[in-house]
Amino acid sequence: MSLSERRPEQTAEQSQTATDWAFCLVRWGLFAYLLFLALFDPFETLPVDVLFLATIAFGAYNLAITTLLALGLLTRAIPAFTLIADTIAVLALLPLTGGAEGLFFFAPLFPILVATLRFGWEPGLLLAVVYGLALGLAALLGWEDGQPWTDLLPAILQSLMFLLAVVIGGAAGGRAATEQAGQETSADSALYLPDRVKMVYELASTLSATLNYQRVLEAILDISHLGFDELGYRVGESVAMVLLYNENQELYPASYRNLVVPEDEQRRIKGVSGIVGRAIDSAEALIGGSPAEDPELRAFRSLAQCQSTLCVPLRAGFETYGVVLFASTKPDVYHPEHLDLLVIFCNQATIALQNATLYQSLQEERDKIIDQEEQARRKLARDLHDGPTQDIAAIAMRLNFARLLIDRDPARARVELARLEDLAHRTVKEIRSMLFTLRPIILETEGLVAAVNQYAENLRQNDNLPVEVDAEQYRDCLDSEAQGVVFAIIEEAVNNAKKHANASRIWVQLAVQGDIFVAQVVDDGKGFDVQAVEQSYSTRGSLGMLNLKERAELIGGTLTIDSVPGRGTRITLIVPIEEEI
Repeated sequence: MSLSERRPEQTAEQSQTATDWAFCLVRWGLFAYLLFLALFDPFETLPVDVLFLATIAFGAYNLAITTLLALGLLTRAIPAFTLIADTIAVLALLPLTGGAEGLFFFAPLFPILVATLRFGWEPGLLLAVVYGLALGLAALLGWEDGQPWTDLLPAILQSLMFLLAVVIGGAAGGRAATEQAGQETSADSALYLPDRVKMVYELASTLSATLNYQRVLEAILDISHLGFDELGYRVGESVAMVLLYNENQELYPASYRNLVVPEDEQRRIKGVSGIVGRAIDSAEALIGGSPAEDPELRAFRSLAQCQSTLCVPLRAGFETYGVVLFASTKPDVYHPEHLDLLVIFCNQATIALQNATLYQSLQEERDKIIDQEEQARRKLARDLHDGPTQDIAAIAMRLNFARLLIDRDPARARVELARLEDLAHRTVKEIRSMLFTLRPIILETEGLVAAVNQYAENLRQNDNLPVEVDAEQYRDCLDSEAQGVVFAIIEEAVNNAKKHANASRIWVQLAVQGDIFVAQVVDDGKGFDVQAVEQSYSTRGSLGMLNLKERAELIGGTLTIDSVPGRGTRITLIVPIEEEI
């Protein structure tokens, strides 16, 4: 197992097991010594039979502990149990081995040192006092009149020795605890750093794996929750939201967790005051108090029971997308570690959010282009079906009729062929006009003014619609792409006036005023209510005015439509002219 995979609990268990084995070996040493005394009794003063039985019992007890250690079955309660058993065993063996003056006088040092090293100096001192009192009581019970007080010295010296053992054990235990704490801290730091790096890596992988706008927002909240859990602080029940700006520059919950009040999903705030406003103004992450006391957050009823808040702005450069907000039911629950971790996540998420926003904008632009192309194809198909296709079908039928007339009525056949020739010429002219509107060759060869003049001439000849072109104040200042867009706008505006306005005359003006190009299409038709038409786009199938404005935006221009019912329509296109460097 690597260091990054090792847990502090495992390290503590391994340390306890090593200590248990060490104490077990000391017991076996004591057992061997007792067995030696029972078998040989060098001073022939001990009750051998009783001592031998006590030695066998002590050996059986330690054998059981050794077996449990070998099988790994020891629990956390074993150290306390063995300490009590060792204390009782030593108290029982002391009188059997001669007490303070016997060969086993040092045995109490073992449980005293074990208690001090394992549980602190207080239990060690308690055992030292217990053993001292036991030795003193034994000495007093054997006291006889006239016996010198020096006979009490062995018990007194042993009691002092027990106290000295507590001091030594306490000093050694404190140093060992300090070293172990340092090792655990180092292990925790070594563990924490790879885990944080791993979380950041997983965050980057998650966010870079998707360009879906909503999934990025959800990933911010989910991974932040996981990061808080990894820190080890319990934040309690919490509410989380990603608040983003809408088209009205209001913050709304774009993604959220634990919004228990459904109405909060539709809530909107300005983000100009409270912790949200301060975080946006300062571009810094902030820790706050109860949302109920916040001038804006108190609008969210789901936050009513929360006592702590954490707010981080989603900011890239000088652009702010919104904020990430966490609120907990516990007071003062968020720490600088939460703040730092959430800032890391939000910085990563902001990059992904930018990419997702750009990707979504590209998708919308692609959809618009596809929709415009589809509309152009449908218009071309409709125009072909209503115009040249019908004419060609008529030509085919009338050719068959003329073929039959050649033998029966040659004079009438010649008249029919003359009509067919006229119809064929008109069909060719109509097809050329359609091809011209798709992409006039003259626009590429002779420029915008020549293309608009030819388009107006075609309308005058084919539709008998007078279109006047004024380009006296125009000079060639647009590139080929901009000229194509301007021509398409003029063509659609004129076509709308022809089809919907019942105009009798149309005026087209091209001019350059300073560093601005201006194009106007004016008609004397019936006009319309511009605002009413724009408001009905959601239910209409046609988006003519919207298409005109979007085309103008493609070349950095703006398009305005002025119309009054009964007084005609004026469409104005303004395009800034970029000066050549």
